[in-house]
Amino acid sequence: NYIRLNGALFAKHSVKDGWTPEMVSQEIYGSSTFHWILLLFNEIINTYYEWPLSQRNFQKFVTDKYADPQAVNRYEVSQSSGGDWVKITVESDFPGAVAVTNLEYEAALQDKKREITILQPQFVDQFRQEFNTLLESSRV
Repeated sequence: NYIRLNGALFAKHSVKDGWTPEMVSQEIYGSSTFHWILLLFNEIINTYYEWPLSQRNFQKFVTDKYADPQAVNRYEVSQSSGGDWVKITVESDFPGAVAVTNLEYEAALQDKKREITILQPQFVDQFRQEFNTLLESSRV
């Protein structure tokens, strides 16, 4: 838990369209075998539902899920205090309410999934060694 709370060990990374955890691992760590580290630190168990979909798979997902992807999913307003990037779901008659379609709603979820946290490359070997030590000690 200490490692996850230490921000200096991590960086944000935006997953490119269609990239798998293995591809991101290859790009960042020089090996696809460290994809499990990406999944672990982003608490991803099911890569189909929790990893960003490619554009093609996203379009198929939305059309399979919704009879009308352009139908209104919800109404939102920007938060008035703090940052206006925070959206609050409201009733349709709320002043300033903006309609959000099913497609827009799902696209926003995909954008959030696209932003992952990566363990800085210089800490991967140390983390891997400590992780293996913990696994070995738990078997005893």
